[in-house]
Amino acid sequence: MPIARSTLTGVAAGVVLLAGAVGFGVGLPEVIDDPGATTAELPTLPEQLDDRFVALQAITPEEVGATTPDQAEQFKTFTERSLASENEAREGLAEQYGDAAVRAYLDVPDAGTPAQAAPAQIAVTVVPGDAGLLTPRGPFAIDSPGLRYELEEIDGHRCAVAVRETADPMTGQPTGEEPTAANYEVTCRAERDGLAYELSSAGLLPEEAVTYLDRTLELTEQG
Repeated sequence: MPIARSTLTGVAAGVVLLAGAVGFGVGLPEVIDDPGATTAELPTLPEQLDDRFVALQAITPEEVGATTPDQAEQFKTFTERSLASENEAREGLAEQYGDAAVRAYLDVPDAGTPAQAAPAQIAVTVVPGDAGLLTPRGPFAIDSPGLRYELEEIDGHRCAVAVRETADPMTGQPTGEEPTAANYEVTCRAERDGLAYELSSAGLLPEEAVTYLDRTLELTEQG
């Protein structure tokens, strides 16, 4: 059952990413005094970034391998929950910024396969203001058993990169193998036309996350 093992897990993880988006304002200056006003027009985030990443509400049950009515209903429940999470995140950000755009995306080709790991996912947040300070796990680099974390500049963007050490699924012990994309959680920010863009990803290499941040900027400029 691909949808139960892969897609539903991925959508649930996407909701977790969205919940984290509410914390975007931590470490950033409050940019407006009047919560009802904005200093720049927010973009409409696209329904898909490319053939791979599609917004949760735009994904059909068939695209993620649902083959029974029960599976389709499960998927519908998770997409409804994701929409509620997006709205909650947007409302939380509005208290600091006056307005916000939030959208979550899922790796549809990966979600449609019976993979053990959750599909890669992206959450995009846009608020008025500048990119500010980016330290989601604090300012200090971490190099400990099981986790590495550091702040990086990648292709001109401020990023925070966390990577879990590859572990044996049975014992939980480190294998010493090179981490794959599934081990990474990456957050990157950019500024454009008075707006701060943040892309949070799980299951993407740092360079891939930056590519999708640039893609988001390109698509919103076209829109």
